[in-house]
Amino acid sequence: MTPFTIVILICAMAVDHAACQPDTAVDVVQGPKVANERECGFFGQTTVAGTAITPRPGEEYMKIVCQRSGSLSASHTAEAAPAE
Repeated sequence: MTPFTIVILICAMAVDHAACQPDTAVDVVQGPKVANERECGFFGQTTVAGTAITPRPGEEYMKIVCQRSGSLSASHTAEAAPAE
């Protein structure tokens, strides 16, 4: 079993970066499962690059998080490198 799932969040600019979680995001996209947090960072950015997911400029931003598989609660997320 792979312990992490990549989750891509689109959050409103009014939401603080730390508060941007699956339950506060405008949109949530579940990515592939990976073995560790390092892979989450690498594959998270690759996943974003290969999709049409785009936050609205000036209104939203994107955040990639690594979640323990089977959990969508904010307490089990770890941030990957910021997507820019």
